[in-house]
Amino acid sequence: MLKILKFLGITIVLCVVAGAGFLVFSPVFGGRQSPESMQRIESSPNFGDGQFVNAVPTSVNTRSPDSETSIMDWIFQAEDKNPTERLPSEIFHPEQLTEGKFVWLGHATVLMKMNGLVIMTDPVFHRASPIPVFGSPFLIENPIPIDNLPAIDAVIISHDHYDHLDHRAVESLVDRVKHFFVPLGIKAHLLRWGVDSSAITEMDWYESEIYRSVQFTLVPARHFSGRGLWDRNSTLWGSWIVAADALNVYFSGDTGYSETFKEIGQRYGPFDVAFIDSGAYNADWSQIHMMPEETVQASIDLAASIVVPIGWSKFDLALHPWDEPAIRLVKEAVSREVAVASPLIGEVFDLEEYPEIRWWKRLRAELMQLIHGVSS
Repeated sequence: MLKILKFLGITIVLCVVAGAGFLVFSPVFGGRQSPESMQRIESSPNFGDGQFVNAVPTSVNTRSPDSETSIMDWIFQAEDKNPTERLPSEIFHPEQLTEGKFVWLGHATVLMKMNGLVIMTDPVFHRASPIPVFGSPFLIENPIPIDNLPAIDAVIISHDHYDHLDHRAVESLVDRVKHFFVPLGIKAHLLRWGVDSSAITEMDWYESEIYRSVQFTLVPARHFSGRGLWDRNSTLWGSWIVAADALNVYFSGDTGYSETFKEIGQRYGPFDVAFIDSGAYNADWSQIHMMPEETVQASIDLAASIVVPIGWSKFDLALHPWDEPAIRLVKEAVSREVAVASPLIGEVFDLEEYPEIRWWKRLRAELMQLIHGVSS
């Protein structure tokens, strides 16, 4: 018995040491701030008491005492919660991405070409988790490998959560991306992953930079940040405005709803297209992600001609069915006469003939037929 207890004790100690080593040394968690970066972070008007704060009072946890959700809802999920087959997608040919065109690569990753520049948002091509067994993406018919991407002039990053900043993707993109635009604090992550300091511009809210005739402006989002156990809100988060001669584009990243959308619309709008967060929502965290109906309202506040829902159909990050964000958003948009583009992953489109086929309906119908057929 003594030998068994000794063995168990040694095993536990080794596991703790290994876990601590992983947390400290694994590159997935990013880098530490230099003294120069910390000086700029601490001088930001959006930083106080050792962390960044939202522009409006925000709680990450809005769970009410009478909430009916529990851990059991995550363990015993509904049959229709996640796709049961590969999601339809198109084969992406880089040469199709010509001036004024866009392609959605899933979740919050978008490619666009403006003023001759190829611009990418929130590059994520792998898991949405630092743990290898969690955060796998849904399967798609035509996967889009990083090697098949064109040379990229600029990457904009909204925040450092794993489903928006993929360290393996950044390491793979180092030699094909000319410049990264990031919120304050995220430069340290990129430096650890091999990006040269001269290829990174860190920005605070309402700061703008012109890069080769395209203007990049970081504006507030209502969210939070962190990649480890002890770095909550140590880096800034935000949404981006990308303005070129013929296009004005809004990209939300992750955000909850607030009156800030109206302020952004009045100050920087109208927008030709807005890529807006519309997934991974729940009443228990309602201030840091938007319900689909709020996404529609946000597009109205922004004075966006077309809204493209992002942040859905790639990862299992909430309790709602994978296609519910699109179903609810389109229903609300129709009732309020808001134009919604619904591209397939990998589908190149422009704003004159944007895709309106609601491709998820076929999968929903087939799944319901399968479920009812099995149960009958």
